[in-house]
Amino acid sequence: MPDDAPCSCGCPNTFSTREAEADLRRYRERGPDGTTQALIKAIVAEGIDGSTIIDIGAGVGAIQLALLDAGAARATSVDATEAYVDVARAEAGRRGYADRVDARLGLFEAIADEIESADVVTLDRVVCCDPDLPGLLSRVSDRARRMVGLVYPRETWWNRLAARVMDVWSWVTRDPTRWHLHATADIDRILTGAGFTRREVDRSLVWQVVLYVRA
Repeated sequence: MPDDAPCSCGCPNTFSTREAEADLRRYRERGPDGTTQALIKAIVAEGIDGSTIIDIGAGVGAIQLALLDAGAARATSVDATEAYVDVARAEAGRRGYADRVDARLGLFEAIADEIESADVVTLDRVVCCDPDLPGLLSRVSDRARRMVGLVYPRETWWNRLAARVMDVWSWVTRDPTRWHLHATADIDRILTGAGFTRREVDRSLVWQVVLYVRA
């Protein structure tokens, strides 16, 4: 999914099977987006042989597949859209990882208690879809042993304008999707308070990539 897309985290009852299959075709043709690739490289650079992964808002499974290719042992993918869960499960099977990927349907906050802790938790364009940032990241920090990887919107005037325009459009079209521009300071406060250290990785016009690492 391109960097200029506002959000692609798989909000419930928003994305169709057709959209999920189109995203899978793009992924097969082009690979992960630039910001997603940057996050993957940063995680791999920390060393992930034998690690376990939780990929929240996994979409077609680009992150978990790359990390499994790089030596991770197992992955749990979580998405709130059934079409993406089905597509990710099928693609993992096609790549030979059917027995190493557990695909879960639901909002992470709602099913976190059912999921075992992992070495790495990733949220690629996910926090922008969740109005309850403390609720989400507190559950994430409870489940992440070593790293939390995030791709989320930069705090810029153009992103603030885009968020307002999208809110109006969603209200007009009765689309339940919302784009939340959470403050970096709020994200830092939650994750550094849980013992993680922030590391800047990359940024695009819209997105920033950050890896939080626990000593």
